[in-house]
Amino acid sequence: MHCDFPRSANEFLQRGEMFRAQLQAVKHRLVVPDYGWYPYESLSALGILTKLVEPVFEEVAEALRSGPVADIGCADGDVGLFCAHLGGQVDAIDHRESSFNQMRGIDVLREALGISLDVHDIDLDGRFHLPRPDYKLVFLLGTLYHLKNPYYVLENLARHADWCVLSTRVAQVTPHQTQIEEEPVAYLLDAREANNDPTNYWIFSPTGLLRLLSRAGWTVFSHERIGQRLNSNPVHPEADERMFVLLKSRPRHPNLLVRALHGWYAPEDDGWRWTAKRFALEVVPPAGGTLSEFALRFEVPERLLEAERRVRVTCMIEGSPAGAVTCTKAETLEFRGRFPDLSTRRAMQLDFTVESSYSPAGGDIRELGVIVPLLEKSPGNRDRIPFRIS
Repeated sequence: MHCDFPRSANEFLQRGEMFRAQLQAVKHRLVVPDYGWYPYESLSALGILTKLVEPVFEEVAEALRSGPVADIGCADGDVGLFCAHLGGQVDAIDHRESSFNQMRGIDVLREALGISLDVHDIDLDGRFHLPRPDYKLVFLLGTLYHLKNPYYVLENLARHADWCVLSTRVAQVTPHQTQIEEEPVAYLLDAREANNDPTNYWIFSPTGLLRLLSRAGWTVFSHERIGQRLNSNPVHPEADERMFVLLKSRPRHPNLLVRALHGWYAPEDDGWRWTAKRFALEVVPPAGGTLSEFALRFEVPERLLEAERRVRVTCMIEGSPAGAVTCTKAETLEFRGRFPDLSTRRAMQLDFTVESSYSPAGGDIRELGVIVPLLEKSPGNRDRIPFRIS
């Protein structure tokens, strides 16, 4: 096992290719009884994976180095074994019943290579529990379209992992050539419609996949597409297209997108905090990502409406109106607005104004705006602001 970790994306790729050759030699020398090796080479995607993580290589490398890491849908464990070879603490996860060789391949490889990693038999189509509560990085390569409930799995992973590297098959058209690339949809395969494999279920359009990832709690840092780039479809082998995506969890890292600036009072009862009548958030788009709409959840308590019948909240972004909402009763609601063009920006300030004449009694000199309920605590979640994008 190497004690020195790759210092650059290029070195990571070189080390990966060397390990890939080592794996190939072992697989030519040994056999998996009864079933044989998994027929697809997971490490053949090293080049595209390296390109995916290169803009944030230091962060992803630190996640790999410090671990733990999960290789989910691991097949013969090629990716997980490489991470363990580099010194990472790795859980390799698959489901023995649906595995190509009933997970015998990974057992043969780890024994032949003398590499230590933990192997787990977990059915992701049930109400599963991961071996650990927290992961720095998970790989979910070529697995999503084998899942009956991809939204549940992705949402679950977003609560337990900081980073995710995902790949899955996508389609630009249906088998009957209906264009779906720009629509947020998925095609449900019949039992043996693709590759004669009844464990294939959902093939998303590229737009549908990105929306699913966002709604399940992930921020897309970068994505790449390989394979058939013209009229790819969910069924035919010659029309196979794959999308690779680098993701970071929003539930675990809300400050990835937003942090409180001025106009925020200290948390109370560890569950909520007042804003001032003027308060601000800083929003940072992810590398290679785009933002369109945003929402901030807040509460208008009864006392704010005592002095007047309505409370109006507005937002400006760099001098341009971004949205407004008028509240006429005590309730919890969302402020929804739109971002301006972000193509030339890395960060922007959202300036909110609460139009209210309310002043607290009892010697409280604060200028109170609205109440913001805080999210539950989780690793990396400091401000815990209920802010989301869509």
